[in-house]
Amino acid sequence: MNDFASLRILDRFRSVFQRLNIDYDVMRLILQLKLTMDSRRMPAIFSGSNVKKEGNQFLKSLWMYGLFGVLFLVPFLFLGNEFLFSLTIMFSSLFIILMTSMVSDFSAVLLDIRDKNILHPKPISAKTLNAAKITHIMIYMVLLTGSFVIIPLIVSVFKFGIIFALLFLFEILLVSSLSVVLTAFVYLFILRFFSGEMLKDVINYVQIFLAI
Repeated sequence: MNDFASLRILDRFRSVFQRLNIDYDVMRLILQLKLTMDSRRMPAIFSGSNVKKEGNQFLKSLWMYGLFGVLFLVPFLFLGNEFLFSLTIMFSSLFIILMTSMVSDFSAVLLDIRDKNILHPKPISAKTLNAAKITHIMIYMVLLTGSFVIIPLIVSVFKFGIIFALLFLFEILLVSSLSVVLTAFVYLFILRFFSGEMLKDVINYVQIFLAI
């Protein structure tokens, strides 16, 4: 399996996980397996395209999200002092992209029940399994959100200064967290009041929308 750069960065925080009584070596192995499997899945944004199915498909899709960030966010940074209007549009666009991406591409991450069937019978603590799942989601959110906002964030530093950029970054973190929570509640609502087929149809509709 590949030794992903995100895991090498995570290694620097080994002591933090160990202080929380998390078996870091086991968690890292689970994450490595999950990331390897996810890298072979074709993102919805490439559906119907002629992209070669070689290498890490998710990482290949990040340049597309970066292009969306340039086209959808950067122009609103040049509207003068109309901060309320420009930032409302920017964060709305970011929220829609994150929500649709979470529903279309990361349903397998949020609704993954293979851990329960495969890993729960093993001598692995529930805290380690939960830490692996949460870290798995955080890695993808950081990559997806980072690719979408990195260029607008750099532009904001030169346009409005470091204070504005720090506030902008803080708001990005809040929007990203909100998108994960709302996506989970959407799944919970559909599964609570409707059948699994309904959830499957919703995911398919979102994938078609994002591909278009």
